[in-house]
Amino acid sequence: MNYIETGEIISIHGIRGEVKVYPWADYPQFLEEFDTFYIKKNKMHFQRLTATSVRAHKNTVLIQFEGIDNTELARNLVGKVLYLDRDEIELEEGTYFVADLIGCKVVNGDTGEEIGTVTDVKFLGASDIYYIQGNDGKEYMFPAVDEFLMGTDIDAKIIKVKVIEGMFSED
Repeated sequence: MNYIETGEIISIHGIRGEVKVYPWADYPQFLEEFDTFYIKKNKMHFQRLTATSVRAHKNTVLIQFEGIDNTELARNLVGKVLYLDRDEIELEEGTYFVADLIGCKVVNGDTGEEIGTVTDVKFLGASDIYYIQGNDGKEYMFPAVDEFLMGTDIDAKIIKVKVIEGMFSED
C-alpha cells in the first residue's frame, strides 16, 4: 500500500472514545468520504483503524474508531498522524496532493528559466500559497491561482508559472 498523511489526532472528544482530527486537506469534509484510516506502529508497519463515524466539526473532523470506546483508549491516539491509502483517493482534475507538489521545480513558463523549488503549500484564505526556495537563496510566496499557473506536471516534478514583474525579486 502507498500511504499518504491526511491529518493529526489532536485531542479526544467526549467520553466515548471519539477523537478530534486536524485535517491536512483543503476542507474537513474530505475525510468524511473514508472509513479506513491508518496510523504508524513503527517505521515499517501501519495499523488499520476502521471508522464507525466521521463528521466534520468546524475546521476539524470528529472520528469514532471501531474498538476505541473510552477516553483512555482514545488518549493513546492523541498526537498520532492519520494516513489514508493513496490508491483509494480520487482527486479532481487539476488538484494535487501537497506531498506531490513539494520538491517540484518551479520554472518560468515563458522562458524556461528555473526559479526554485516548492518547499511547502499552505491555504491562507483566497488560494493556496506555494512557498518556493529560490535559486537565489531567498524564499518566495507564490499565489497558486489560474492567472499565474501555466501547467503542473507531477510526474516530471515541474510547475510552470507566469512571472510578473517583482514576483521573484525585490524590484
